[in-house]
Amino acid sequence: MISLIDIFKQILLEEKKKADRCKRIADRKYDKPSAYKSGAIVRCRKGNIWKGVKEGKYDDTSNFDLVKQNSFNIQKLVDKGIIFVSKPGDGKGGVGEPNWEGDASIITLKNLDNADPWMKISIKSPMPQAIPYTQKSQDKLFYNGKYNQILWSIEKKGLKPEDFYLSLKETDDPQSGKAAPYGSGYAKVKEIIQKILNEDESLYKWFKRSGPKGKEKGWVDCNTCKDGSCKSCGRKKGEKRSKYPSCRPTPAQCKTKGKGKKWGKTK
Repeated sequence: MISLIDIFKQILLEEKKKADRCKRIADRKYDKPSAYKSGAIVRCRKGNIWKGVKEGKYDDTSNFDLVKQNSFNIQKLVDKGIIFVSKPGDGKGGVGEPNWEGDASIITLKNLDNADPWMKISIKSPMPQAIPYTQKSQDKLFYNGKYNQILWSIEKKGLKPEDFYLSLKETDDPQSGKAAPYGSGYAKVKEIIQKILNEDESLYKWFKRSGPKGKEKGWVDCNTCKDGSCKSCGRKKGEKRSKYPSCRPTPAQCKTKGKGKKWGKTK
């Protein structure tokens, strides 16, 4: 026999599910917090509205794991009419003015399949200036439901989702919005290596310098210079020199002693 406590628990559980459902639907229909949104949630919980609104994979607002697996190229989605980055809803069933550059609504083709009136008005006022923010913040904006709406919209257009995923090059761009801790490992390492190669006294320049006369390359031993001609810094097998090599990139730089008091050590 079911106890009164079990029945009470079941009622509370059902009410909690109902409450969560109403809030999720309100989140989809109202872009910003408002008295209209709060009132709609209360009416929904009383069973007065949204009775026939079903929930599924397009309605999950609590998880953001899909976008972290594959981020989108937002500009491509906009160019193909798959999403609309436009003026935000005012929370009253109309369209408001943005409060800052990234304050925009992200309306999908799926949304327009059964759109609220304000969405149809909003898409007539695109906000291209908000695309960069949307790009770098999509891991916070695209909950699983929104992500699945985009996939649906891509397929509706007869296109492939992989054509809209960020490429390796785009992902490596620190401005792309991909959640990489250092911009991206590959791109950052490449950047560092390129910077080293461009340094005046880098290894790259070491091997590219003309060095001493002949085919030898590399730095020169300033302790061997005579009449502007110096031997290579590296000694050949069996070669002996009176002083330990004091190396500089070019013979011209041998004219300055630098910070040291002597050119090099004696034997």
